[in-house]
Amino acid sequence: MCIWLLFLLICSPRGFLYSQDTERTTSYIDLDKWQTGLVQTEIIKYKGKKALRIKEAAGERIAYLKDFTFENGIIELDIAAIPHYAGLVFRVRSDSVYEGIYFRPQNSRHKDPKRRGHTIQYIGSPMYTWYYLREKSPEMYEAGADIAPEEWFHVKAVVSGTRAEVYVNRAESPSLVVEDLKHGRSKGSVGLWCGNNSGGTFANLTVKHTASSQEGSDQSQTVSVTSPATYTSEQEYLFDIFKKRRSVRKFKSTPVPQEHIEKILDTARTAPTSGNQQPWKFLVVQDREKIDRLLEECVSSAVERAKEREGFDPSEEDSLRNQYQERIGNYLSAPVYVVVLVDKNSRYPSYNVYDGSLAAGYLMIAARALGYGTVFITDALPVDLVKKVFAVPDNFVQICITPIGIPESWPDSPEKKPLHEFAVYEQLIEGVNYTVPIKRKAIQIDPIILDMYVGRYQLNDKVNVVVTLEKDQLYLQATGQNKIAIFPEEEDKFFVKTADVQITFVREGGKIIELIVHQGGRKLHAKRID
Repeated sequence: MCIWLLFLLICSPRGFLYSQDTERTTSYIDLDKWQTGLVQTEIIKYKGKKALRIKEAAGERIAYLKDFTFENGIIELDIAAIPHYAGLVFRVRSDSVYEGIYFRPQNSRHKDPKRRGHTIQYIGSPMYTWYYLREKSPEMYEAGADIAPEEWFHVKAVVSGTRAEVYVNRAESPSLVVEDLKHGRSKGSVGLWCGNNSGGTFANLTVKHTASSQEGSDQSQTVSVTSPATYTSEQEYLFDIFKKRRSVRKFKSTPVPQEHIEKILDTARTAPTSGNQQPWKFLVVQDREKIDRLLEECVSSAVERAKEREGFDPSEEDSLRNQYQERIGNYLSAPVYVVVLVDKNSRYPSYNVYDGSLAAGYLMIAARALGYGTVFITDALPVDLVKKVFAVPDNFVQICITPIGIPESWPDSPEKKPLHEFAVYEQLIEGVNYTVPIKRKAIQIDPIILDMYVGRYQLNDKVNVVVTLEKDQLYLQATGQNKIAIFPEEEDKFFVKTADVQITFVREGGKIIELIVHQGGRKLHAKRID
């Protein structure tokens, strides 16, 4: 018997609620079954229909159902591609592995007939992108259709084996036929797609499961795709160790057994090296007196560097010393430290940094497999002080120093960007799979306005940000950090020339009440406190 799944939109920003009608029962699936990852969604009313909207953002983005399997059948839904690119995905096995059909309404009624033929597009992510398919097989995986921009249009995709037919606006004949779905006979979820900085609006999604009309046919020309669920338990365990590794900065004093230290280092020595040169030395330090001496040296050095900075307030020295004592002391709270060194006299010294970094990575994964935390430390414990206190000869170069120990608590998993932002197949194309950094241009702002930004802002209970104005130049300085110049690109918006950092000042009632630091995809808020 065919099983129909009806996806009913509800007023929740988390996605669809759907019912599954079978001979036995009708059940409702929890909203958290809808997999959105970092994709932002909302429920809106658009031209008479309640709809799920995927918000505009960079790159390709999908939302799909968890614990849902589709192989062959009919997928129908209404789409409004706003402003440009939106569609559906099927046989989804991860955020980056899926088959998809998407639409470019802006091409539908273009005066150039070639552009009109680029209205519907098939893709087989991650490798078979539109530009790859267009280059290798021009016009084969795209077609035209009459779609009014920003209006609802109906889509039906009929999937059977390695074939897919796409019908638009209830036409009797398909607008696009794909004879060789690139992932072959596979299974996976069903979902929604947006790309290239576009959002999309979706309604009335239904899925009907059917048997493949190609059952029993010659499969020699198809590709068999293995589901991630078929990975062995050993493989899954290895993947899980990589995902669970965290940078830990505070440890319990619980001793690490010597056999565990040996096992970790034995794993590190198996890392690949150039010409098998193996240029490493792993200096293991457990002597608490040495570790405490390193702490004292690092704290004193940090305080002296702070005192040399312009604008240092001597009355804050004791407070600053206590902050450094706590922060660096957390790094140095573990029972074991390993300094990863490489020998300058190796056969291929220009490759030492790569070989040493690989060994350090192996070490950290091995430590995590045994339940220990680590962190790749470079400047937090200055290299010259590590070499001085631990008596490292000059012919060795430090790659990093890492503690090994039981964490006081495991840090939460940080938010990671989706794979499609990093993985590129065959070719880098500007505006498609990478973007050129914005070239920011400084403008002139009246010094009277610049003076409005001057003040002290609190980032957290330990870090303040001080903004000063000197000779019509605005500067920003965080507690314990060097002062940096910031430049206006428009009123209330500034940037740093030496790094990809932007600062936004927030007004309320004409007064500056907050600054926001934008860096690495994060927003750090600092409230004005003076």
